[in-house]
Amino acid sequence: MRPVILCGGSGSRLWPLSKPKQFQKIFSHNTMLQNTLLRLKSDYMPPIIATNIRYESLVMEELKALQEYKVIFEPVKIGTAAAILIAAPLCDEDEVMLILPSDHFIGDLSNFYASAQKAAQIASETNSIVTFGVKPHEFNPEYGYINAVYGQQEKYHIVKSFTEKPEHELSNDHYWNSGIFVFKAKRYVDEMKRSAPNLYNLCCASAQHSTPQEGFLYLRQRDFGS
Repeated sequence: MRPVILCGGSGSRLWPLSKPKQFQKIFSHNTMLQNTLLRLKSDYMPPIIATNIRYESLVMEELKALQEYKVIFEPVKIGTAAAILIAAPLCDEDEVMLILPSDHFIGDLSNFYASAQKAAQIASETNSIVTFGVKPHEFNPEYGYINAVYGQQEKYHIVKSFTEKPEHELSNDHYWNSGIFVFKAKRYVDEMKRSAPNLYNLCCASAQHSTPQEGFLYLRQRDFGS
């Protein structure tokens, strides 16, 4: 399984702190990005980190303990879908990708590892896009929600819809959208090619124009506008 860590967010909710949330020491003596890296199991493949070029020095400082990794430097904020689409061709087609935000706190690691393993199995066997939902303990209009129902035949939940920051409380079959996804690299690329062809073409062109440097991929700003 190939972890892809999304590390390009501005973390503006913690303003006026000078560093984005993923580079802050909030829950321990490690930064949130460091804790994300420490959660990676030894049998996972070396991670891919997607971040903004403005955070280059911060990211490189935190990667010193890792021997193998790849980093994608985005010239501007390109969004989650595009960041993953740039990362996917760096994997083998049938490689299972584990998409992880860099600013999560995960208290129950055993449950997380078991869920990741189950998700990888589902993605491998069914060629599905798997997402992690969190059972909410309260309604929060600042979160995205997943509407999912349990499939008796499939033995896992089937996603019906996504709701971004709802104004009103939702029914019990809605879960917080964790932002963690698992899928085969080719499955994601094919889905984006079908459902978002303009973004797909943009990312393909950007990858072709990018500057690779020993595990680092620098995207051009002109490909994403000013």
